[in-house]
Amino acid sequence: MIKNKNKNKNIYLLAVLFLSYLSMSIIPDTLMAYIRPVSSKVAESLFTNIDMITPTNKDQFKYESSSSSKKDIKAFCEKLDSVFKKYNWFQDPCSSIDWTAEQRTKQGHPLIYTEFGNGQRSTMIFSGVHPDELVAIPIGFKLATYLKENPDIYTDKNIRIIIAPLLNPDGLFLDKPTRANTNGVDLNRNFFTKDWYSSAKKSWQTRPGRKRDKRVFPGYFPNSEVETLFQIRLINKFIPSKILSMHAPLGFLDYDGPGKKVASTPTEKKAKNLVYSISEKSGNYRVVQYTYYPGSLGNYAGNERSIPTVTLEFDTEDPNKFKNYWKTFLPGLMNYITYDIDQVGYNVKSMFLHPYLE
Repeated sequence: MIKNKNKNKNIYLLAVLFLSYLSMSIIPDTLMAYIRPVSSKVAESLFTNIDMITPTNKDQFKYESSSSSKKDIKAFCEKLDSVFKKYNWFQDPCSSIDWTAEQRTKQGHPLIYTEFGNGQRSTMIFSGVHPDELVAIPIGFKLATYLKENPDIYTDKNIRIIIAPLLNPDGLFLDKPTRANTNGVDLNRNFFTKDWYSSAKKSWQTRPGRKRDKRVFPGYFPNSEVETLFQIRLINKFIPSKILSMHAPLGFLDYDGPGKKVASTPTEKKAKNLVYSISEKSGNYRVVQYTYYPGSLGNYAGNERSIPTVTLEFDTEDPNKFKNYWKTFLPGLMNYITYDIDQVGYNVKSMFLHPYLE
């Protein structure tokens, strides 16, 4: 990303090009030994460093083994416990669960997930992608605890549930939780979708009422964040039959996937009805046909990979509403998990995933 740090940027660029030309032509090597460092310094001043995961730094985001992640997970759970106490949610939200972490964030927090059951009909559940939408986070952890305490929900029923309850821990562990991650990137605009290069930046720059809003910055490149690649890796690993992502505060349920606009086959109709499996058991919660954005999960998984994807938007971010929401939506969440749907998604791996996390 070129940043205009000087009004005479074009002059500097011409100077760099000229010096480069000279280095290949008429100036003796002895003199170029003095010119090259100056040329390089001028060139570097025209660019700004971008924090992102790359092939050269990928190892700092990976755990070499499960044993190496256990210490971090323990510290993470202790840290999380203090946050839960602060908001008066519930005690010991994660230490009793068998968590797995294969990647960590820029701040060193483990990106955790857990599994229940081993069946073919798999449900993937995400929360905490936007930590300032606080109320969604305890729902994700409470659901994991509930499933552990009620194994009859999935045992011997061809069901598997994968829960990643805090996709953006760096954004949570702050005095004031933020929507974006440490790099200032909105993780729900960072997936490498077909329209990312053509529309993500343009949408960010021109969206009415939110022009260049830092909270929804899509990143300088798609798939630039380890938290984005973490979600992609889970999708590739488990190939879920359906995905649920929890947010706030728009107050609706939305479906992305096969048959979103026109459900023409029985399979598409059944997939589209998935959203009502939550609504009908949760006080007929409002269902809308919302748009999806360049780089969003709904676009990446639902639209492009035909994995039925539902967004549950609670109607407020208020952390004090957690207990009410848990009581209201638990029947719908159980109905969603047990909803029998054919595997209609495609196992299409994201471009540029390898060699980052493979």
